[in-house]
Amino acid sequence: MTYRIGELAKLTNLSEHTLRYYEKEGLLVPKRNDHNIRDYSEDDRLWAEFIVHMKGTGMSLDDLKKYKNLRESEGDNYEDLVAILVRHKENVEARIAEYQHNLVLMNKKIAMYERYIDGSDEKDLYEKFVEGKHLPQQ
Repeated sequence: MTYRIGELAKLTNLSEHTLRYYEKEGLLVPKRNDHNIRDYSEDDRLWAEFIVHMKGTGMSLDDLKKYKNLRESEGDNYEDLVAILVRHKENVEARIAEYQHNLVLMNKKIAMYERYIDGSDEKDLYEKFVEGKHLPQQ
C-alpha cells in the first residue's frame, strides 16, 4: 500500500509541511512516481509514526538521523541502536522525575491556596514577611 502526502499526514497527525521538512532533513525518503509525486510506503508510515513517538519524548532530530543512518546501514548495528535508545530513555526518565518533583510542589501550592479560599489557613511565611515589611519613608 502507498500513501500520498495528505494521506500520510492524516494517518500520522503530522502536517504536510512537517513531512516535507523531514524529507529535506533526510529522515523520510519517499519514492516518487512517474509524475514526481511522493508515494509513501507502509514502511515510511511506520517510520513516520516512530518519529512522532520519539519526538513526543523529546528526541532530537540529530539523534533520529543517527538512528536512521545506523538502521539503514549494512551490518549489525544493534548495540549502537540500543545505545541511542538507552541514552534517550535515561533522559526521558530524568525529565519524568523532574516533572514529578515539580508536580508535588505545585500540588502543595494549590492545596495552600485552597486553604486560603476556605479561610482555614493563614498566608505562607513569604507573604507574611512581605506584609510585615515597612518601606522606608522618603
